[in-house]
Amino acid sequence: MKCVDIPFGTGDCAYNIHQPWLVDGKPYMANIDKCLLPEILRLWEMGIKTTGCCCGHGRPEIQPPYIGVREEYIDQMKAMGYEVQLNKYNPGAEDSFKPKTKLVYGNADKGFNWWDENNG
Repeated sequence: MKCVDIPFGTGDCAYNIHQPWLVDGKPYMANIDKCLLPEILRLWEMGIKTTGCCCGHGRPEIQPPYIGVREEYIDQMKAMGYEVQLNKYNPGAEDSFKPKTKLVYGNADKGFNWWDENNG
């Protein structure tokens, strides 16, 4: 399956991974698109808490790629050279950033997908 064929919000091209901090006192699983996973992990290792992300699935006219962060990390992201990704649903917000990862929208295979015919 190609990345552009994956519907938004399904997590079919994403890994489910525990965030390294608690949310409301509990562990929280985040869906991270596979092409953004290395960048998100680097940000987490620097102590930056993300609020969401999406690679855009090769359809930037519908969903531009972004990495969301908590408000207290906005200045740090800017200092690292991240550009604000404008949000048409929240004009003026500066908590979403353009990924630095070169996004390649190809095969969405993770090696263990529900669409694999060989999984029995």
